[in-house]
Amino acid sequence: MTTPDNVKYANTPTATENVWGVGLKDAKRQSKFTAIADVTQSVTGLILGIFLFCHMAFTSSVQFGKDVFANLIAFSGGAFIDGHEHLWLHVVFVGFIFLCVVLHALCALRRFPTSYRQCRDIRAHYRMVKHEDTTLWMVQLVTAFLLFLLVFPHLISMLTNPGGFDPNLIGVHTYHNGMIYTFIFLVVTELHGMIGLYRLAVKWDIFEKNPETDIIDQRSTERHGFRKTMLFVALLMIICGTLTAWKNYSIGAEQIAAGQEATRYEIPDELNWWK
Repeated sequence: MTTPDNVKYANTPTATENVWGVGLKDAKRQSKFTAIADVTQSVTGLILGIFLFCHMAFTSSVQFGKDVFANLIAFSGGAFIDGHEHLWLHVVFVGFIFLCVVLHALCALRRFPTSYRQCRDIRAHYRMVKHEDTTLWMVQLVTAFLLFLLVFPHLISMLTNPGGFDPNLIGVHTYHNGMIYTFIFLVVTELHGMIGLYRLAVKWDIFEKNPETDIIDQRSTERHGFRKTMLFVALLMIICGTLTAWKNYSIGAEQIAAGQEATRYEIPDELNWWK
């Protein structure tokens, strides 16, 4: 059902109304794929953004000792059910995260430049606008490309070797990767994730609207404060992740120095939460 012409053309939409989509219900319907892909990208991005906080809290537990980290790993493997760790549960969880990453990447590829001309236009637009949100979008574009190279080897190694979830083995893995690689991976991941959460909030319009305010100036104060908050959170995550990476690196160095690269950590019975 469409709006009658005498109603449709009775009012000339303002710039603000056009931006908010007034009258779109009368526009010709296009394929639903774009909308589905857009929602899928947003949902998977939100899941992965929340996962970053959970992952940081989980891995940072090694700062309180190997036994704490090992007990949490056992918990994620279902040790709370029968006292034994089940590796297939690790595979299921990592597989779910892997699926989210794949869907998110495929949907996001729609916005990647595919030619030199598009890259040139993006660069010209970035230089002309000089807006903080545009700068963040450029950072997210670069970090997305780097993540495409970094995250899949990381996830595939966990999918194919669920037994590697162990404080000693993770430490040895971190040692072999090196702190430089680990730090780059950390910075790229946290910047992409936190900027993504900020852009998601802007995209789905969580800020208060004021129809009487000029469209260019709307929500500028709220967005500015939220943008600073998310960047501060990203900095905290990078600092926390660096300390955790150094702890794992030190554990790996100790294992290699002792000639015990493949030795799993055994939780003492008195420190085992599940026995």
